[in-house]
Amino acid sequence: MRRTPVLLVLCLLCGCGGSDAARPVTLVDDGVSAEQAAKPVGEVADPLPTRAALDAQPGAELKQRLDAGAVAVTDLEGRMAIRPADITFASRGRLGRLEWSRWDDHGAEATGRMEGVLCDPTCAQGQRVDVRATIRLSEPVACPSGRFFGRGEVVADDPGIESTSWLAAPC
Repeated sequence: MRRTPVLLVLCLLCGCGGSDAARPVTLVDDGVSAEQAAKPVGEVADPLPTRAALDAQPGAELKQRLDAGAVAVTDLEGRMAIRPADITFASRGRLGRLEWSRWDDHGAEATGRMEGVLCDPTCAQGQRVDVRATIRLSEPVACPSGRFFGRGEVVADDPGIESTSWLAAPC
C-alpha cells in the first residue's frame, strides 16, 4: 500500500511547541495503491446512482415491460427507458441520436453523438465536444421496480477523449 505523509500539528491554538524545530511527521496508510491512484475514479470505485436515478419510478408502460422481464436503463437525470433515443451520462454530457444495434438480457450497444465538455483542467475551462461515440451497457441488476443495467461505458471515436464508465442501477 502507498503511504502518505501527514503533518501532525499539535497545540496550534494553545501555543505549545512554539520553537522553529521541525514538527513530527508520520506515515498513514490511506488504503490506495500507487496503481489505483493513477487511474480515473470510475475504474477504482463503482459509480453510485444519482439522487434523480434513486427517486425515479417507471411509468405504467415501462413497468409492464419490466414485470415481463425486460431490462431498462436509468440515466443520471433519472429517465428510465428501453432503447432510449438519448442518455445523459455526465454533468454537461449527453449521448443523442442513439441507434441501438443490440439490446438483450445481458447487454446493449448503440452509437450516436456525444455532446459535452471535457473537464480538463476543469469543467469551467474545458473544451466543448461533439463527436461520434459508442455506449455499451452491461451487468443487469435486479431492483425492486425491475432489472436495470448497472454499468455503462462511453467510448468516443476520437482517440484523444478517454472512455468513461458512469452508470449505476437505480437501487
